[in-house]
Amino acid sequence: MSALGWSIVIGLNGGIILLGLLKARETHSSVDWFLAARGLPWWIVGLSMFATAVDSGDYVAVTGSAYQQGLPYMSAWWVGMTAGWLAVAYVVFMPMYRAGLFTNSEYLEYRFGPVARVLSVIIQFQSRTNVLANVTFSLYLTFSVLSGWSDQTTWWFVVGIALGAAVYTSTGGLKSVVLTDALQAAVMLIASVVLWWSVWSAVGGWTGLESTLADYVESEKLEANVARAMTHIGSPADAEAPAVLIMIGWVIVMTGYCVINQSQAMRMLAARSVWDLRMAAVAAGTVTIIVMWFNVTLGTLGRAVIPDLQATDKIFPLLVDQFLVPLGGGLTGIVVAGLLAGGISTYDSVGSALAAIFTRDVYARFIVQRADDKHYVRVSRIMTFLAIGISFAYIPFIDGGMVSFYLKLAGVAVIPLLTVYLMGVLTRVHRASGSIGLFVGIGIGLTRFADPLVEAWFDTTLPVWWTNTWWGYVWSVLITALVMLGTSVVLGWAKAEEIKGLTFSRTDPGKVEIPKIAGLEGSWLEKSQRTVPEMPESPFLATAGGTPWYARSSLWTGLLIAAVVMLNFVLFW
Repeated sequence: MSALGWSIVIGLNGGIILLGLLKARETHSSVDWFLAARGLPWWIVGLSMFATAVDSGDYVAVTGSAYQQGLPYMSAWWVGMTAGWLAVAYVVFMPMYRAGLFTNSEYLEYRFGPVARVLSVIIQFQSRTNVLANVTFSLYLTFSVLSGWSDQTTWWFVVGIALGAAVYTSTGGLKSVVLTDALQAAVMLIASVVLWWSVWSAVGGWTGLESTLADYVESEKLEANVARAMTHIGSPADAEAPAVLIMIGWVIVMTGYCVINQSQAMRMLAARSVWDLRMAAVAAGTVTIIVMWFNVTLGTLGRAVIPDLQATDKIFPLLVDQFLVPLGGGLTGIVVAGLLAGGISTYDSVGSALAAIFTRDVYARFIVQRADDKHYVRVSRIMTFLAIGISFAYIPFIDGGMVSFYLKLAGVAVIPLLTVYLMGVLTRVHRASGSIGLFVGIGIGLTRFADPLVEAWFDTTLPVWWTNTWWGYVWSVLITALVMLGTSVVLGWAKAEEIKGLTFSRTDPGKVEIPKIAGLEGSWLEKSQRTVPEMPESPFLATAGGTPWYARSSLWTGLLIAAVVMLNFVLFW
């Protein structure tokens, strides 16, 4: 890449990081660090949610996965992510928001006890550090192709990026992170369009893509079902699972991402009103629909350029090298700047989220309960560096496909944990059912990795309807839920006073008082929670006439759902 390209990369991202460091000077307390003083408007929350969910891994890994799976992978983002964001904004996070909680794991102790809280922290650390590893590997692949550096030099460069993100994240917490995320989202959008347009023009648009794929089928370079999957959402290349099952699977796994993921939760819990929280989900969903069109179809366009690439995650940097590098360093710099912006936004988001749940849900809960506010902010800053560093341990395991590796692991613990949250918010299941359901669900998930042992020991294999990733999501939800229901039948259902303010209710106004945790009286956790301000239902309540019709969150939510249905099930099905 040329000097001009590097100037764009460093200038754009360096400026954003500098702004984050300047914003960090406004962080003075734990409420500032963890919840940005609960004063974030909907558009900042929405853009930050998008920038966290769509990272550099979603340039490289998503493009590579679309190259492999085809257009059905679009369902993950158009249907799955939209469903997940709307579910948490309207239902799952409502009890947490109205109770003034800081973390989603914190909710689990109030609802199910300390074991469920700790298990949630462990699962989040596993899941989120896996995502950070995807980001790291994506940056490595891109820079190794475009820079011409040695592997060692490239890795040191990526380590430097991660370290730089950790510095401003640990300094300013959520106040710095959300502002930089919003700016990085704009860079990412520009980068997506630049590369996509170059490849789209070279391939000849949608007609050229279909024609080229048909030629590959005729010359036996490509199987017919794979070629059709490149242009139709309803025709998956995976013959072991029907399109409807894959769609359901994406809704489950993406809703799981939104629910158990503290990096999403801390943004939504920091919204300045319920209206802002819900509109943030609409904003994030809308931007994701636009950007992921470019990212996913870039993978299918890549099939027309290189039909038989074995290392599918390399398709993104190869397309950059083939289509942008010859045009000059400026365009390449914009794309690499967007890739780097996505990576940094995820480093800061996941780093701050994992630091938050370690500090509040482990350290302050079980180790040091009564230190001062500054002490816990300092612990969170240190943990930010450690969380990002831990993610590098995954690198040796993801070379075979980043998205596939993540999906397999998600079926083990993420989906059972999602089920526990949903059952806790929507039903009166017994307090003990959360931990029991989690342990059983995780055990069931682990059995899907036993196929090689079964084949070696018994000369047979487990059925596809059990080992397949998409079927596995359904079994994880059903079995975990049934175990929780069965436990409640045996032990009894939760009493109303035990779950006061902890289940979803459309009539709960303002801040809700919830039962206290015994033994935490006078602790920092209790004191900090009292500092969380009560937020209004809508910023328009103080104005005459209330919320105008054109600003109602239900209207924009309906339009978003209509757009998703039209795009996914009509135009591209």
